[in-house]
Amino acid sequence: MNTAGMLRLWFPSAISISLLNLELPIISLILSAYSLKASGDYAIALSTFMFANAFVFPLCAVVIKMKKSAETLMFSALLAAAVFLIFNLGVWGFRQHISPHIAFITHVFSLSLLAVGVRRYLQGCCILEGKTALMSRASFVRVLVSVLGCYALTRFQVPVDMAAILALVAGAYTEAILLLLLVLRQGIRLHEGGSRHYRQIIAPYFSAFLMTASSLMSNIIVVICLSRVIGGSEVLQYWPLTFGLICISIGAVLDIESILLKILGHRPQKKQQFGFLALLCLAAPILFVALCLILDRFDLLPAGSRTIYMNAEFFIAIVGVSMLWILRGYIRANLMNDNRLRIINASILVAMMTPLAVFYAVEIPNYGVMLSLSIFSALIILELLCYALYGMTQALQRRQIAAE
Repeated sequence: MNTAGMLRLWFPSAISISLLNLELPIISLILSAYSLKASGDYAIALSTFMFANAFVFPLCAVVIKMKKSAETLMFSALLAAAVFLIFNLGVWGFRQHISPHIAFITHVFSLSLLAVGVRRYLQGCCILEGKTALMSRASFVRVLVSVLGCYALTRFQVPVDMAAILALVAGAYTEAILLLLLVLRQGIRLHEGGSRHYRQIIAPYFSAFLMTASSLMSNIIVVICLSRVIGGSEVLQYWPLTFGLICISIGAVLDIESILLKILGHRPQKKQQFGFLALLCLAAPILFVALCLILDRFDLLPAGSRTIYMNAEFFIAIVGVSMLWILRGYIRANLMNDNRLRIINASILVAMMTPLAVFYAVEIPNYGVMLSLSIFSALIILELLCYALYGMTQALQRRQIAAE
């Protein structure tokens, strides 16, 4: 597969994910414009939901790795249902430790989990069949439904955080149903012949889960770390918008591991791989600059936030996050392709636990919005350091074997 072929495979998926990542920034802008307090409640509900979402999101990678067997389909259905039930039981169990309003909007938000399960399974089917253009069509309609729905509900005096969540749930189900109809119309089978033992599915799922967790659970890790900082609640109010801008920068490469796994199956040359990755690195600065120009031109940023986001320091940090994300995705895909899953799992666990341990052990100064961005970046950097250490260890072992 040459560079052009890689781009053809990646582009529809990138459009789909980029469209989805427009949801959070736009809805965060609507929330911030109405109420920063509501934005803080939404941030807590969103981070909790994304924690649960991490258990369902890996289904796309599982379908690609294990193919569309009947067992894969059944595993996906049971997993989505189990996560939905356990998550709601967990929220109900902790109801005494959170406000009734946050508990209620989190329960409502959880309805999206079932739609996410359907969408991710279908996206895996689309990638396997090379029909990734179907994903972008469904995503475009979803964004329209969620953004217009959020705006309409706020106009009807629905509380803004509730309006955002209702709109996101409606958008999630719209996308899942539309994608299912498009898949069936194209004659793509939801499962094919061949048998898989459920134990064969667990290993790639667990590895894909940890990779997804490092992306989606980063949200709740940032929220927990900010809760340990003096004045962190003020930074938390800006976190939905900050996270939305991060989503814009990584939107085109959010699911890069799944695409690279498909590409590596064609055994492309290293030169073509690096050319493809170099082109991907250009996506973040272009998207971010375009977004900033739009926000500035139409005066869409909340009052007082222009100086926070419209500066060179924040731009460099955002672009750096996207490049680190691409590098991590490339290393992960190669390790997965070689079935070296243990190092991925161990590195992710180290990267996720370290910031929590540091913030609970040490009093970290409040650096404002850049602190939340630094926590998010640290999760990627720590994982990359683990891979670098693993690479050096492997190189030393090879030298010792050669010397003997």
